[in-house]
Amino acid sequence: MLALVLGVGYFWQPILWSLVVLIPLIALGVADMTQRRQAIRRNFPLIGHGRYLLEHIRPEVNQYFIESNNDGKPFSRNDRSIVYQRAKGALDTLPFGTQRDVYATGYEWINHSLAPVQANEAAQRIIVGGDDCRQPYSASIFNISGMSYGSLSKNAVLALNTGARMGNFAHNTGEGGLSPYHLQPGGDLIWQIGTGYFSCRDKKGNFIMVRHAPHQLLGDAELR
Repeated sequence: MLALVLGVGYFWQPILWSLVVLIPLIALGVADMTQRRQAIRRNFPLIGHGRYLLEHIRPEVNQYFIESNNDGKPFSRNDRSIVYQRAKGALDTLPFGTQRDVYATGYEWINHSLAPVQANEAAQRIIVGGDDCRQPYSASIFNISGMSYGSLSKNAVLALNTGARMGNFAHNTGEGGLSPYHLQPGGDLIWQIGTGYFSCRDKKGNFIMVRHAPHQLLGDAELR
């Protein structure tokens, strides 16, 4: 008798558990067929709810799976990422070109004119430093951006700084430090020390003020 009861209980147990799921679905289907506010639910009971679910998550699906990093309006994902990275003090620059379509309609850039006009010399330079500055600097709007000495060579640095002297603009040393070859041609220099402290730190890697001068570099073999 006990075996018979256990057998019957084992037989009905899956059915009872299925009713726990089926009864709410049946009730929802009946409610869909009898309501008169939404035609989709009335014509497609239960299944019609999928339409409203997809409509609800459409912005997330569009943002994460369809939209590119530059398509978002008014701010793209790349624009928002830059704001987040700068707010957190994280790296906000990426090398190796751009993700933007530079051939797309509406993309703006500076190009050489086929019929150039007389250039305004005053507009080509900017004074860095106000009335309280003891040594204001007249900076050109076109300069040589930072490129590390280690990634270039002696001859490349000499050529770049020679061009800076001839064009009367500045040459950024990059994070690789200041070398004698940066100083030899005599062009204006921007000594980049904020990223690596190369050329102006001690053997432990700490910034040291006494070496923050070009004359300390020449002849000092301990500089890193």
